[in-house]
Amino acid sequence: MGVSIHYQGGLGAGASLPELVAELEDIALSKGWKAHRIELDAENPVFEGVILEPNDRTESLAFLFDREGRLRCLVDLVCGQFEPDPRCSYFVSAKTQYGDVGTHLWIVGLLRYLKSNYLPDLEVNDEGGYWETGDVPELERCREFLNAKMAELAGELVTLDLQGKTPEAVADEIEAFFEGRGMGDQ
Repeated sequence: MGVSIHYQGGLGAGASLPELVAELEDIALSKGWKAHRIELDAENPVFEGVILEPNDRTESLAFLFDREGRLRCLVDLVCGQFEPDPRCSYFVSAKTQYGDVGTHLWIVGLLRYLKSNYLPDLEVNDEGGYWETGDVPELERCREFLNAKMAELAGELVTLDLQGKTPEAVADEIEAFFEGRGMGDQ
């Protein structure tokens, strides 16, 4: 739960992956972020790219590309899902809910830049709506609403007696909690 930015796409014709990675590393450096270059096999790379680590509580931004130049998510790398699978989504996600609003705005700006210069078919789904609208107050309202709901839920869940119960019993108790509030099976 929380505001995330999801993105997918591929390198445009003539776009240089090494140039993109170098530029993203430079951008990370200029922002005080960490950058982790990914090159699994220099002779025959399966995935190449870079992972950017913002310096606030925003999740990392993965810019990993397969041999066909498609963006792939970090989970594919970790799980060894190297070949495309038509059952899978190729959206990469980064939760920005817990970071600064300015970081969210900056990431959207970065994605716009990448769409113009490297990833012409980039699709973005911004749960805060900023990619689509540019409305900062609406993004802030969305984040505040979700923060309030998460705090409310946490406050309610601490009232449950879960001490010493098995994981299955805890899951049953939480499910009953939601069903009792008309939130089951939604």
